[in-house]
Amino acid sequence: MKEKDKKEIRLIFDEGIEQLILPHFDKMYKRFNQIDKRFDKIENILGEHSEILEEHSDDLARIERKLNVEIDWRDEASKRIKKIELKIGAAK
Repeated sequence: MKEKDKKEIRLIFDEGIEQLILPHFDKMYKRFNQIDKRFDKIENILGEHSEILEEHSDDLARIERKLNVEIDWRDEASKRIKKIELKIGAAK
């Protein structure tokens, strides 16, 4: 093969890559950019939801503490009432 033939083959090959393969890479690059933007949006939404869940979690913890205090108070009240009933003879 002569040098001129090699150059022609290289040019044809380069042109084929340029016309057939590179457009597909461009499309893939654009799609990846779109996917990247979507992931950014999803990440932002998840961040917002995470903040909301943290707030609700704090609220639930507060409610649970209040409930536990109320339950403890009622348990103690029940014991106090039982003692009073025993003293006055109202309980068996």
